[in-house]
Amino acid sequence: MGVNWGDLAVELVSKVLLCCSWFCHRLGIVGVSRIASMCLRCVLLELIAICVLPVHLLAMNVACGAPLLCIWLRRGEHDKSSARWSIGKSLAWFALGAYLLGLLTGGGLILLPSAEDLREAMGRFGNRTYWFAGSELLFSFLALWAYARLWDQVRLWRWVHALLAVAATSNLLYHFPPLMIVLGKLARDPAWSVESVIERSHFLELMIQPEVLSITIHFGLASLAVAALFVLALWARNDTQTSQKRICRIAAAIAFFASLLQLPIGIWVLAALPQVGRSAILGEKIFVSVLFLASMIATFYLLQGLVKIALGDFTPFDCWRVFWLTVCLVFVMTITMRLSRYEEQPGLVNFQKNSLELKLQAMGDFVCV
Repeated sequence: MGVNWGDLAVELVSKVLLCCSWFCHRLGIVGVSRIASMCLRCVLLELIAICVLPVHLLAMNVACGAPLLCIWLRRGEHDKSSARWSIGKSLAWFALGAYLLGLLTGGGLILLPSAEDLREAMGRFGNRTYWFAGSELLFSFLALWAYARLWDQVRLWRWVHALLAVAATSNLLYHFPPLMIVLGKLARDPAWSVESVIERSHFLELMIQPEVLSITIHFGLASLAVAALFVLALWARNDTQTSQKRICRIAAAIAFFASLLQLPIGIWVLAALPQVGRSAILGEKIFVSVLFLASMIATFYLLQGLVKIALGDFTPFDCWRVFWLTVCLVFVMTITMRLSRYEEQPGLVNFQKNSLELKLQAMGDFVCV
């Protein structure tokens, strides 16, 4: 009889994950322990979610913040060969592309088999809510498309053109970050709201809860910062535009102040978290705390780089460095928040609880022997 190498590989990986789970559990690294103790399929789904979620957030950051910076780049500029014009036009189209990417990745996250709790939370909203959300999504798409499409054609109606950007940004920031945050909270803790069907009036009450409001404001500031860093990346693509450094200096200043304001808002976000998640970040879970500390160090390093660019002492390499540092920072912070929230999810914490406890105990006995 031949050896089934596929089954053997899956069994081997499962044993390795189980062993990692036991050691992580002993070290108090509960977030990693939860992942390692899942079945291989669940681990892969969780890794997919961890990789896709930061992409979704970055895409929506660009879609929400870029139109506002496009207004600045377009204002008073009539030379189509200038750096401001070309960067602004590229940014407008990138905002539309980022919006579509955000919708695609967001939809993919909802459809993951591991997102059953999220789909159950979505079922608590009435059909009218989703018709309304669909119309808002369509409106934002049309506003972003019209703004980018009319970039070269607007002459006398500059204010109308700018209003399209404001409408797209305000519509996205007002409706969708709060909705996604509320859905995520309901998925982790269905008892957070006692209403079985969440109507618009109750949803507005949930929107102003500290945990929702703080993250919404944090997301808005992050959108402005990420969009400004995207301007730096667009400028750095063309090394011959060294005479247009003023664009980078202003964009870096915008990113700096937006990032600086995120620090006190981040403290608010941390204070508004449930006790379990806050404790995990502040030292109870070693791995989560190390990730959080690394993100704080990276944030201050990012601020230092933005100050350097804002003062005019920089090269295209410096622009790329702060851009990619921000991308890495978003990934690390997303992983940190996701791991810190594992204890809030009864479905995940109790995932095959009895069998896992028996397996961990058996593995512990084996290792001790």
